[in-house]
Amino acid sequence: MIHPDPVLKYTRKGTLVQKKGDNLYYLYRVHSKWNKEKKRAQLITDEYLRRITPDSLIEPKAKRMMKRFDHVTVKEYGASFLLQHLSSDIMKALRENFHEWKEIFVFAAMRLMHPSPLKNVEFLYRTSYLSESMKEAHVSPDSLGKMIRNIGMDRGSMVRFMQSLMKGSRYMALDLTHVLSMSEGIISSTLWNTSTSEFLPQVQLVLLFSIDYDAPSYFRVLPGSINSVMSLKETMEESGITHVVLVADTGFYSAANVKSLESMKLSYIIPLKRNSKLIDYSFRTEKHFMFHDQPIFYSKYERSGRTMYTFRNDFLKAEEEKDYLRREKSSAKFRTIRERMGTISVITNLNVPGEIVYDMLKSRMEVEHAYEMFKNTIHADRSYMRDDHQMQGWMFVNFIALVMHYSIYAMLRKHDAQDRRGVEAL
Repeated sequence: MIHPDPVLKYTRKGTLVQKKGDNLYYLYRVHSKWNKEKKRAQLITDEYLRRITPDSLIEPKAKRMMKRFDHVTVKEYGASFLLQHLSSDIMKALRENFHEWKEIFVFAAMRLMHPSPLKNVEFLYRTSYLSESMKEAHVSPDSLGKMIRNIGMDRGSMVRFMQSLMKGSRYMALDLTHVLSMSEGIISSTLWNTSTSEFLPQVQLVLLFSIDYDAPSYFRVLPGSINSVMSLKETMEESGITHVVLVADTGFYSAANVKSLESMKLSYIIPLKRNSKLIDYSFRTEKHFMFHDQPIFYSKYERSGRTMYTFRNDFLKAEEEKDYLRREKSSAKFRTIRERMGTISVITNLNVPGEIVYDMLKSRMEVEHAYEMFKNTIHADRSYMRDDHQMQGWMFVNFIALVMHYSIYAMLRKHDAQDRRGVEAL
């Protein structure tokens, strides 16, 4: 069949034009195959290619529809969108203080969501909605390594960023922990005995926790050899916080530590071990208050001019007695320690009611929860950074990831918030 010239110009070797109806021409890809039975070549149609018009070629409808999806990719959306939605204040503060604010935010987000080492961030970023909403973030391993070293050298910008998060937060609980440093390049690390009785190089992490907002607000990395009490004063001076309450653990108390805190005019609440000779278990001036629908009985007294509180939870006392008697058979020893069960005793220089002291003491659980999240959820309990500047930058990124975690935590607790009237009374 002879076709018009406008049709013939689209024909190529291996193609065939067929006419169907009036002036409707269709182009097919074909090949020939020898038919042994018919002893001749047989034309085989492989694929319908296009419809030919006088001016152009029109692809099949199915192909035209599929082309609409040529630029469509599948990316993670939910978690990335949520983090951006809840972190507008973080992004604003990063933008105001760091040129590499996009890279810092992306790295922190990936540390929280996955958590990811430097080498995986770029892939995760490319497959995340963040690559669409925060375009052109340079998150290759080399770029991130240089970035965290640069921000680690700029402590001033880190402090300004954290101070922007602390606005309006009047009272802070403070605690210290240790982070393993697995690189020989970290000069500030010191050998410390771990929970597994191994001596490993570690640095100290200082964390300020906002009692007003139930969220971490400030961090500082210190050499492992720095005296913990002296580090508190330096932390206060750098952060600009005028009132920090040290809510310590039971191993912190010593007469020397208390004197040091008082000489630096630092407020403190320090729990005592139950066998401390400072504690009076007589409850001669017993009072009570309600905490989470349970009565808490307490007595207030003085030792060496310092205020002491002993709190007793009778529900906890009954549980401890039952547990002890299940495990031990000695009635004599039970009578000796029975008065201590269900109690918490503290020494403090705060001039506030016992209810507020107890509430702040319980807030330490939030600080411990923050460290647990930092170490076990974000997996920032050890670092392989090459030098102290990279260590500082690495910890800053993980601190931001921790703040993001608490943003989500606050959203989930929004309709079941704890009563903070005790804090307001301070």
